Amino acid sequence: MIPKKANSLYKKITSEFEVSEDLVNKLVENYYKTLRKKLSGLDDLRINVEGLGHFFIKIQKIKTAIPHYEKILKNNNNVTFSDYYNKKNINEKLKLLNIIHDKAIKELNKRKKFKDEKYIKNNLEEPGTDI
Repeated sequence: MIPKKANSLYKKITSEFEVSEDLVNKLVENYYKTLRKKLSGLDDLRINVEGLGHFFIKIQKIKTAIPHYEKILKNNNNVTFSDYYNKKNINEKLKLLNIIHDKAIKELNKRKKFKDEKYIKNNLEEPGTDI
């Protein structure tokens, strides 16, 4: 697969759909801007990007990020307005990380419960029965 430059794609799309190149450029920028927000927003555990695949939040990364931000908050002193602003942003990120961590733990417990029930069901069956 040979990568193509964005300008050549814009020209091809504008000629195919008979729209301005500026409109196509704005649409593509808006799509990737919202995609970046979704990926960095910590709203969901997994995100599906059509044509690129599924992206999952790694629980280990969350577990290492939470103590990191807590340490930064502990060492932060509110001497200037910029320090206060940074502390506020870190507090918000920490809240989001804790929420997504709780979601991830619930998801893992749900998967484990399902797997355990399936294992118990398969092992308690009488031999020779068809399901």
